Parts: sequence; structure tokens; C-alpha cells
Amino acid sequence: MTMATVISDLDSYTDYDSFLVDKFDPNTHANSIIHQSAKGDLDIATSLSSLSFSIDSLNKQLHEQVTTHYNDLLSQAAGIRELEAVLGTVKLGLKTLSASMERLSFKIKTPFEQIQTYTIQLERLQVVSEMLRRVLRFLYLSKRLEMQMPGGDLELTKAALTLSEVDALLQESDLTGIHVVDREVKNLESVRERIIDSADRMLQDGITAQNQAQVGSALQVFYSLKGMNIKVMAITSSLSSSLHAQIKQAVDIQSIQREAKESGMNASGFVGGGVRRNNGEPSVGASGLWTSILWKRMERLIDEMYNGCVKIYLLERVLARKRDPLTQISFLEIVSNNMDGNMVHRFWQSLSAHLEQELKNSARSSQFLHHTFVEGFPRLLNLLHEFFSRVSVYSANTASEDVQSPEVVLMLRAIASFESAYKARTVQRSAQH
Repeated sequence: MTMATVISDLDSYTDYDSFLVDKFDPNTHANSIIHQSAKGDLDIATSLSSLSFSIDSLNKQLHEQVTTHYNDLLSQAAGIRELEAVLGTVKLGLKTLSASMERLSFKIKTPFEQIQTYTIQLERLQVVSEMLRRVLRFLYLSKRLEMQMPGGDLELTKAALTLSEVDALLQESDLTGIHVVDREVKNLESVRERIIDSADRMLQDGITAQNQAQVGSALQVFYSLKGMNIKVMAITSSLSSSLHAQIKQAVDIQSIQREAKESGMNASGFVGGGVRRNNGEPSVGASGLWTSILWKRMERLIDEMYNGCVKIYLLERVLARKRDPLTQISFLEIVSNNMDGNMVHRFWQSLSAHLEQELKNSARSSQFLHHTFVEGFPRLLNLLHEFFSRVSVYSANTASEDVQSPEVVLMLRAIASFESAYKARTVQRSAQH
């Protein structure tokens, strides 16, 4: 058995773990031994003897390790010297590199900061230059608009186009806060109102006088100001509403009664005579006058419907002729897309629906009106055919095509109930004879 083996066996009885902890404190360890000795669990002399033995054992092991690996330790010591020399060279190189980096940083950083400053200045100058260019353009357009406004209707389309350019410029750029621009923007609102009022008056005059040039100029103004669709819809709606009111007035039994009074008849027939009726119906002596008033009203109504259709067809022709200067799309196509359908057809649908509604309502409320329209159906049909013939001059359909046109079908459908009653009554009379 070798000495190393004996020492290793003896070391197995020694507790080295308490000396290997990271926070080992000799004072704490000594106090622990004294405390155990005071309790009688451990003898101090024995502990000192054990520590001395452990120290001697460790010294012997260290000596043995050094003796055994003497050549290796020498070679490693020589290698450490060489490593120190290499590390010294590396440190010197790093110091030189650090100095070079500092010099290079100084050479690059200063020009970079200058370039960065100049770049920011250039960007800001470009923004200011673009802003000034837009302000100058705005002032130029405002001055041009000011010169165009006194020109009246002749310069109205040009003024509207200039105003649309100003609107586009203000939408593209935020020029708020620039005093000269803010002052002009306030003036532009009053100019816009004047242009719209003048265009609206021109449009109404043109439609009334059937002047296509006036209507075209007015529509061009509204198109330039992005208000053409709304204006066309307002015109068609206004015409439909006006005709609806006139249809309702024409077949209003109370209105007919008042008109009969003004013609020298009272509500019961001739003044001072006739059998009075409490249901608002005419007496036997007054029915002829009431019938005459009704058919005159229907003739006037047909004239008003004709005038409304002529206005719509005029508006359609002008819209079809005018085009967007960039896309070459006709105004009529633009309006039709916005209205989800043909403008004229929608007008005819509204007119026929109102006519059918009011005729049926009046016939239900008044036996006199129902009897007059049924008995006088040929006259009513003749009025409509004359109306179709007159309207065909302005519509796209010829007189022969009108019979099958959708507009005619819609209007004839409005009086279909009276046609059915007239045919039934005619068949009944024929059967009686």
C-alpha cells in the first residue's frame, strides 16, 4: 500500500465540505467548535489535532502532485511567459487601434453631422419653397377669380372653374394659419354663394326658356363645384313634387266645389235652387258645370305635365351633350350612375305613380269623379294620347314607337282601373240592348 493510498484513506474521515462553502468564515467555524465543546459533544484538543492532521495531509498531497507533474508545470509556466508576451502585443495593438478609431471617428463624425444638418435645412427649405409656391398659386387664382366675377353670366363658368382649382389647392395643402390665405378664404365663401345663386338662376331661366346654352353653362358651373348630381336630383324632385301637387289639386272635389261657386253656382247647384247634398257631390242641375270644370282642369293638368316632360327632356339632352374634359364621360352617365338609373325613366315612374294614386284616391272619395272618369274614359284616353304625341317631339321615341314605349305603358297603367270599369259598363249596356 502506497503512502498516497494511506493518506487518501485517512482523508475519507475528514469533513472538508464545511471548508468548501462560498461564504466560509473561520471565526464562525471556531465558534461552532467551541460551542460544541461547551456542550460536551466535541473535544477542542481533538478538533485541533484533526485540523493539524488535515493540513499536513493536504501539504503532502500538494507536494506529491508537484513532484509528479514537475515537467508539466515547468512547461506551463514557460507557456504563461509566452502568453504574457502575446497579450502585451495584443494590448499594444488594441491601444493603437483605439487611437486610430478615435482619429477616424473625428474625421467622419464632424462631416456627418454637418451633412445631417445641411440635409435637414434642405428638406425644410424645400417644404417652405413648396408652401410659398402654393400660396402664390392661391393668391393668383384668387385675383383671377376677383377679375372674373364682374363679368356676369359670360364669365360664370370660368369663375366656377377657377373656384374649383382653389378648392383643389386647399384640399391638397394645409394653408391654415397663413394670414393672407385665411383672409381670402373668408371672401371665397361669399363668392361661392354668388356663383351658385347665379348658376341656379341661369339654370331655371334656361329650363323655362328652353335655352340649351344657358342650361349647359349652368350645369358646367355646378359640375365644376362638385354639385351637379345634387342639383339635377333637386330639379327632378322639384318637378315631380310640383306635378304631384297639381294632379292632387286638379281632382280635389272641394276645390272643384269652390270653383263652381265662383262660377255662379252654390254647393247645391244653381243659386237659390236645386236639391242640396251633404256629401259634397253636385246636384243634378250642377253636375254639368262640375264636369266642365273637371275636364278643363284635366286639360290644364296635361299641359303642365307636358311642360314638365319638356323640361326633363331638355335637361337630358344637355346632360348627354356635356362631357367631362378629362375622362370624356357624359354628364348624363355621371348623373345616371349617381341616381342608380335613368333620370327620365325615374321621372316617368314618379309621374305615373302620382297620377294613378291621386286618380284612385279621388275616385274612392267622390262618386262624381269616379262616374265622370269612367263615363268620360275615351276623353281621358284622348287627352293622354294627345299628350304622348306632343311629348314625342322632344323624346327619343317617334310617334309610332310611343305606343310601345315604357313611358306610355306606365301612364296607361295609371288609368287602367277606369278603362276596366268603362269596358265592363259598355259590355253591360250592349247586353241590355
